[in-house]
Amino acid sequence: MGPSGSSRGSLPRAQLWFFSTALVITALDQVVKRVVVHAMQMGQSIDVVGSVVRLTRTSNTGGAFGLLRGRGNWFIVVSFVAALAIAALAKQIARGRRIERLAFSLILGGAAGNLIDRIRLGAVIDFIDVGGSGYRWPAFNVADSAITIGVTLLAISLVFFGGAAGGREAEPDVGDGQE
Repeated sequence: MGPSGSSRGSLPRAQLWFFSTALVITALDQVVKRVVVHAMQMGQSIDVVGSVVRLTRTSNTGGAFGLLRGRGNWFIVVSFVAALAIAALAKQIARGRRIERLAFSLILGGAAGNLIDRIRLGAVIDFIDVGGSGYRWPAFNVADSAITIGVTLLAISLVFFGGAAGGREAEPDVGDGQE
């Protein structure tokens, strides 16, 4: 079908899906963090899978994994600029592969979730605590997980699919009701 059919309706649908996914990630992150804050004291740990996976309420004024602690204002600016850039590129992202749309929506949602914490609290609430045998991974949260998964999906797209739609047209949306 030509440009007047499914392609015209699929771009706004892809953008809606993109922003909806980012919003769901942001909301999920904030809801889970509020539950943790109300249910746990700072530093409290609850074993989930033995001592390998715990919920441990912590606070992080730095970046991922506690890097650059105390530079909260810098992270506010970087997160805000990154979120704005991704949102501004939403139309181009929506034209890309599904894997790239998902990746950028996860990154946007995660960045927004942590940005809300930084603005509201001056630090990010972390609570997922994994490790064993004397080594524990730095605590993280839903937003951090979304960002990490998003970056991983972008790397997969780049390595295996040539990234940025590899110069090809975007995938057609399945089930858009137009033939």
